[in-house]
Amino acid sequence: MMSSFIKDLPALGVSLLMNLSVLAAFNFVVFEISRTDPVNTIVSDLQDLTQEERLNFAESITEDQVGNGGASDGMPPSLSAATAVAGNEASMQEKLEEALNPEIAQLAEAAVPRFDGHDIVSTVSIKGNTDNAMGGTGGVEGAMDRVAFEIRQSLKDRKTLVIWLMDASGSLDKRRAAIADRFDNIYKQLNTGGTTEGLYSMVVSFGDKTNILTPEPIQDVAALSEVVRHKIKTDETGHEYVFGALKMVLEKYRGWQRNQGPWNRMVFIVTDERGDDFEQYLEDVISLAKRSQTKVYTIGNAAIFGRQKGYVHWVGENGYEEDIPVDQGPESAFPDGLQLPFVGARPDWRLNQMSSSYGPYALTRLCAETGGLYLITEESRGYGFDRAIMRRYAPDYRPVRVQEQEIAKNPAKAALVTVASATYQESLPVPTLEFRAYNDNILKNDLAEAQKAPAEAVYAMGRMYEALKAGESSRDKLREDRWRAAYDLAMGRVLAMRVRFLGYNQMLAAMKLSPKSFEKKDDNMWRLVASDKIESGPEMRKGGELARTYLKRVIDEHPGTPWALMAERELSTPLGWTWEEFSQPIPGSTVLKGNDQEVARLLLADEERKKEDNKKRVMQRKNVPKL
Repeated sequence: MMSSFIKDLPALGVSLLMNLSVLAAFNFVVFEISRTDPVNTIVSDLQDLTQEERLNFAESITEDQVGNGGASDGMPPSLSAATAVAGNEASMQEKLEEALNPEIAQLAEAAVPRFDGHDIVSTVSIKGNTDNAMGGTGGVEGAMDRVAFEIRQSLKDRKTLVIWLMDASGSLDKRRAAIADRFDNIYKQLNTGGTTEGLYSMVVSFGDKTNILTPEPIQDVAALSEVVRHKIKTDETGHEYVFGALKMVLEKYRGWQRNQGPWNRMVFIVTDERGDDFEQYLEDVISLAKRSQTKVYTIGNAAIFGRQKGYVHWVGENGYEEDIPVDQGPESAFPDGLQLPFVGARPDWRLNQMSSSYGPYALTRLCAETGGLYLITEESRGYGFDRAIMRRYAPDYRPVRVQEQEIAKNPAKAALVTVASATYQESLPVPTLEFRAYNDNILKNDLAEAQKAPAEAVYAMGRMYEALKAGESSRDKLREDRWRAAYDLAMGRVLAMRVRFLGYNQMLAAMKLSPKSFEKKDDNMWRLVASDKIESGPEMRKGGELARTYLKRVIDEHPGTPWALMAERELSTPLGWTWEEFSQPIPGSTVLKGNDQEVARLLLADEERKKEDNKKRVMQRKNVPKL
């Protein structure tokens, strides 16, 4: 594997450089893309703004009050700044060949690779004043206070039709109920100013299908609350076709009461996901909303930083609990963060569920383009960050086609997006760190099995590094803080991971060739632990130093951000390995060691117990819903 990798390096470098050179030429080529549904061309309000102007959009966010995570000894600066809030069958090597080989995946075909309707990463724009300035109290309450203000402002101008577009999935039961509880209050606030005479409202639910629950808009607040509480049937398909639902409603009611003069239209989307059909309908919906002068607002969740999946905690009637994955992010239109495990470090699930401080791309861009707001009513359960700091790192809110052109012009961006997309398709393995030594045969078998996946990972990391390095000359041309932080973190983590995986493989090979002896007679287990001593040769020690240089630059230049937090976590774990011995009885017994026959009998009994436990879990999961 390694010899093949080394032979490929010159060809890879030439191919990447040739491919990147072709990008500039293809930037001037216009591609016709056929669609089943015709797309209306729109001109984005955000398209022609400079980056500085885009970042100056005031943020409008309604947020739940959350407690600070307890600071532990030795907590890094970015972790102190953060708030702790509550498959494919193809191998990684094949995925990388597809993503990085210019002959297989031509960047010029669509400027840069991007995800389809199931995998795309999203960017978001948030306009308006901060909710705190409006006296917001956070959560659904704060959002509804802001809703009341927005409706009141609309009614001062002209009569208004308000459309409530409700997510019918089971994960929204509590939020819909909370909003119904607030209906009386917000409409009472409006009535105080004598402004409800020209206000009509309607309720539409969406999931796999769209259901218009009030075909004729109504003024009766009690009836409105009743519809939300009792007329929305829970959708169990797991589909969230919000953009198709909005398109249907905009087309159906664009001429409503036109003979009575001009009307304002406002849509309030209530959801906790990004929507499954944004790639198909987003541009159409933006165009329709603009033509009908409809402002769109979203009462939703913060997008997960750099990731597609968030989790909703579910408790069944039988007491079984599970975190169900839902599509809640990420926050940028193209993948710019590598999905890599933290090898050798203590697991911290909060790193995989960090808040991006923004909503998902399609919904928030829809709100921004139509003059509405994306109101964050619920944060992720992972780490959160100071929004004053995160404003410097706002995602690009412009249309995908505009971003494609800019990414194609910068080899550093193109390389980063290409490599990041490969890690979204297939994740790297987390290597086994503990090995059974009940006897020599068990130890050798465990070592041989553990070497398989990391051997492939070493090759993958080499490919990733060469791809990123091909764009390094353009790194200093990156003007945006977000891109610089993402590129440096990617380079630092890839180098660090490469050193770790290569060192890991060499440690296992040496132990398999000549097993170490225990210092204590009762010890029967070996554990690999991180060490400052890198024994994989001078080239890897040099790579380790270069990794530290990149990671330290991220920490120094981007303090208090998710990129700095991940760089600190990477640096907190040494890049080398050492063996540590300990004792652990063979599962299901008090026996520490034995011959092949005795150990096989005990392990077989343990396997049977695991199978029974798995059957029980399968039964418990029978009623887990799709959200």
